[in-house]
Amino acid sequence: MKKDVHRLGIPCFDNATELDGMLTHWICDTDHSIRYLFQPKGVNPEDGQPADKVYLSGDRISSKNSNFDETVEIPTEIIGTNVTDNASGFTGKAIGLIRHVNGCFHVQIQPKGIIKKTGNAIKPTDFDLRQCSGEKINNGTEEEVEKSKVTRPSPTGDKVSDHYPSF
Repeated sequence: MKKDVHRLGIPCFDNATELDGMLTHWICDTDHSIRYLFQPKGVNPEDGQPADKVYLSGDRISSKNSNFDETVEIPTEIIGTNVTDNASGFTGKAIGLIRHVNGCFHVQIQPKGIIKKTGNAIKPTDFDLRQCSGEKINNGTEEEVEKSKVTRPSPTGDKVSDHYPSF
């Protein structure tokens, strides 16, 4: 599915918080709506870490850059299907697709069931789509996957799910 989105990695402004920053991720949810992670410019003076990201809708964002919007092809057919992370075996429904600033796609997987000790639903986790399998996932040939890892490397350590509410 083709969708119009704000381009990631371009300086922009959040009209609600009135902060300058940059969009670092967008998330395509089960209803195919697009939400963003906005990284405000600046660091937390208490711990020296970047300011917390803000989960927001695209209508809050503006930019002076004329090249701020783009049309992208999103493999929405994956959403709602069963997906497995090949490295860990983590399996569940694909509940969202996440585009990172460097261009790679991650899939958010929601397993079924609860944690017996707490009674809480198992939390969703996102994985690089290239390391996942499922009936609607087509990552291409081994050569194409390896090339994409060079041109669109996947980040580690920054789970998108830490920055927005569960679906």
